[in-house]
Amino acid sequence: MRRHRSRFLLAAGAGLLMACPLAVQAQTPQEIKAYERRLQQLFEQLDRDGNRRLDRQEVQGQPYLERHFERLDQHRRGYLAPADLKPSRQQPPPRAERVLRKADQNGDGRIDRQEAQGYPWLRKHFDVIDRNGDGSLDRQELNTLSKPAHGQ
Repeated sequence: MRRHRSRFLLAAGAGLLMACPLAVQAQTPQEIKAYERRLQQLFEQLDRDGNRRLDRQEVQGQPYLERHFERLDQHRRGYLAPADLKPSRQQPPPRAERVLRKADQNGDGRIDRQEAQGYPWLRKHFDVIDRNGDGSLDRQELNTLSKPAHGQ
């Protein structure tokens, strides 16, 4: 019984990691501190060898951490440090930036017609968005988007 409770608490704690950055911004400083303490406790429970690092073996059984290990390990060290689990306090990027990052396959900072093919709405409105007629969409042109263009 105690083991099941412990597993439940660990799973619930891992679920805390999915909190939206905007939700964290809307909380009071005291609530944020309490949240960060809970994350620290979760980290300490999972860190079986006490080395202040979570490797892949230590996150087994934690679906969120297993699925998002690569993304959370931003420094590509092969382990998670306590700072990797802290919620971001930054607002998500504007829609234009998200679309550009997702669709810009060659990394030139622009979306050409070929790159827009995977985004039906973007493909359909390409000529309207391409205000300067150069055959590619830049950040400024993407800022005119009035509808999501994320692969729908």
